[in-house]
Amino acid sequence: MSLRRRPQDEQLQRKAIQSQANDLDAESIASGLPEGFKTNDEETKTKNKLILRTEKYLPLILNIIHGSIWGVLARKGLIVLTTYDGAYLSGVIWANFTACVVMGLFIESESLWLKLIHDDRYPNKGAIPIYAGVTTGFCGTCSSFSSVIIEAFNKSANTAERKGGFQPFNYPNSAYGIMEFLAVILAQFGLSIMAFHMGKHLATLIDQFIPSFDRKFYKIIETISILLGGSIFIVIIVLIGVESTWRSWTFSMFFAPFAALLRFYLSKYLNNKIANFPFGTFTANILGTLLLSIFTLLDRGYSSNGGRIINTTISCQVLSGLDDGFCGALTTVSTFVAELFGLKTLYSYRYGITSIMISYAVTILILGSFAWTHGLTNSLC
Repeated sequence: MSLRRRPQDEQLQRKAIQSQANDLDAESIASGLPEGFKTNDEETKTKNKLILRTEKYLPLILNIIHGSIWGVLARKGLIVLTTYDGAYLSGVIWANFTACVVMGLFIESESLWLKLIHDDRYPNKGAIPIYAGVTTGFCGTCSSFSSVIIEAFNKSANTAERKGGFQPFNYPNSAYGIMEFLAVILAQFGLSIMAFHMGKHLATLIDQFIPSFDRKFYKIIETISILLGGSIFIVIIVLIGVESTWRSWTFSMFFAPFAALLRFYLSKYLNNKIANFPFGTFTANILGTLLLSIFTLLDRGYSSNGGRIINTTISCQVLSGLDDGFCGALTTVSTFVAELFGLKTLYSYRYGITSIMISYAVTILILGSFAWTHGLTNSLC
């Protein structure tokens, strides 16, 4: 007489299998991020720190620089393209969506990198320079965590810029700012999480049809990427001096690589300090939001005598470059979302809520206190 399993036993078994699958997924995501992060109380599950001691480190850095330039261009371009009268969704939300799709696609991809990993040149795909250039460089810079927090503040505090001069909206009462804050956070991060899912699903569909890089062909692509990135950076420096009307763009492209590298180093050295809490990415997002609050204050604020703090075009263009280039590249939604997927549910909510609320609190303390005592206006440029 055979014994039938009780439904409770089957449910427990399914949960155990699901837990193991989640752990494997977390390990895959952790190894798929060039920065890595610690997901348990023992040793980190990634070997990405090994790249710090290999000859592949310089190409990795140069590819991050190259990717960050295209990332800030993509973000600014998408913001311009999607911001118009009557737009249902506009601004940085589309840049974050794009970055998260690409991030999910690359993290889930396997076949493209198999030969490079199997010949022991790299410990995992996160150590491959081209891969790091796309994920940490392009995706990390194309998405912007600080811009989301500033947008949430502007909507909740009713200080958003408007065409035709600064004029607050007529909310039924100030408590509706809470709804605006939730609307921004839910829309921005909800769409970004969905985009990461889409990228992973797309990778499972096309991965089997993509041939793997062989060493020779990959080396050619890597060399072209490094040379192109260096050439573009030189052109950017020249354009800053000769094309005054492009400076809000060229300053952004100039500052972005420095911020992307700072984010990479912070994540590389701090993510493994606290288990189940990527402290490096957290630090980068908080620091970038703090700086963006200060730069926004300088750009839009009134001085004590009633005039603008910033009243020259070149000053405004530099601040615009720092806003979009440095702060936008220092903070990231795509890596943030990937880390949320790589953590267990409880730790994921803890990390996500803590990051959002502390960033928002910093913005209120800096930009909010100034806005309510001195006032804000539209940006000069």
